[in-house]
Amino acid sequence: MKRNIFPLPLIFFCLIIISCKSKKAEVTEPETKVKSNPTFIHLSDVHLNAFADTCTYGGDTGTDLWNITKIKLSSILNSNPAPQFVVYTGDLPAHYSCQHSSCYLAPNTPERATHAENLKTILDDMRSLVDDNNIPFFYMPGNNDAIGGDYYSFTDGKGNTPLSLVDTAGVIVTFPALNTNAHCGNPPCIQSSPHPSMGYYSVNALAGLRIIAMNSIILGKEYHALDGVDQTDAGNTQMKWIGEELSAAKVAGDKVYIAMHIPPGEDAYGVTHEGSTNMWAHLPAKGVEWQDQFLTLCDSFQTTIVGILYGHTHMDEVRRLYASDGKTITEVAISAPGITPQHYNNPGFKIVSYDPTSFELTDFTTQYSTPQAKTWGDKSYRFSEKFGCDANSTIYSCLSSRSLTEVSDSMDLIYTVMNGDTTYNPGSGIDIKFGQ
Repeated sequence: MKRNIFPLPLIFFCLIIISCKSKKAEVTEPETKVKSNPTFIHLSDVHLNAFADTCTYGGDTGTDLWNITKIKLSSILNSNPAPQFVVYTGDLPAHYSCQHSSCYLAPNTPERATHAENLKTILDDMRSLVDDNNIPFFYMPGNNDAIGGDYYSFTDGKGNTPLSLVDTAGVIVTFPALNTNAHCGNPPCIQSSPHPSMGYYSVNALAGLRIIAMNSIILGKEYHALDGVDQTDAGNTQMKWIGEELSAAKVAGDKVYIAMHIPPGEDAYGVTHEGSTNMWAHLPAKGVEWQDQFLTLCDSFQTTIVGILYGHTHMDEVRRLYASDGKTITEVAISAPGITPQHYNNPGFKIVSYDPTSFELTDFTTQYSTPQAKTWGDKSYRFSEKFGCDANSTIYSCLSSRSLTEVSDSMDLIYTVMNGDTTYNPGSGIDIKFGQ
């Protein structure tokens, strides 16, 4: 294994950076902010249609599904112990029809107005949900979230972002990190926000834990800039910033979760249906291979990065990132399924468990429901059970010790969030290697 922990006295809270890969020993809980068996909520892809009363498989989230989702989330946020924070990995509003490939939403059109209202409604709802419990909430941009349209820059030509739609009404709003100090002192606090117009930042969620919130839409294969910044320049700047943030975290002794919307690797659906495989842009003519750069960072900072989170696919899936030798698994990534059942998945979200000292991801429970359900209900399943893992181990150690076939077979059990088999092979998106 790539990481190791040794027991610590109760009077200390520290992080140990090591390079050995032996099995973790049992740890003693520190006496600070984190609780025994702490958790956080990983939520993504609500795709709210505030104008639809109901929804079904193949459609986006209507107000009926969103209302029972909010009730379910509120009950979890009010539980004891409560989750430490919420990570939302993008895509807030409903999908919209496009008359051309760029999906541009022209100003002063009904489609733009509907899109803006969907954005505003869900942003206000999420603010109310977490404010009631004073839970930190960390948002990463999704490809549907820009005011200008699908896969457009986070900031439009007039300097507005989706967050500009939030009605502050005299209230201090710290989107994209709600209930978080704007400048770092006591966590949770914004650690670095050099490019707020680009939608990425880093935050100290807890003492010793930093979340690097990427805007991976910039790195996507379909990207349109309204902010005057060329995609290549914007992507290179972000990749440089991620490296700097990881270096700063390592020096500070912080562990890091990297969170994003579009993950690196192949689009399993696209391989079968569209003949297009790469999630991120493949730009060798410009000397840009952002996926290889990201894999290099994951290799260089193995002991610093302890989790990768993403959304976008709407499915319950895992990914493994490799070193340049093509054999060593450096990191693993887990998705949050969509609340929307638009991909014929059941609505779902995750409660992720982590080790209170190392911050390693140890397990997750996926809570799921069905479209048009009257209440969310209590349907759920655990990663450790579906993948046959030791409950005292970590997600990384479990996935890194399995063959691709074993991981794929286990993932097939949960991929559609327990809504049956898919018509394509999701296993093609699991392993991410250099040169893909």
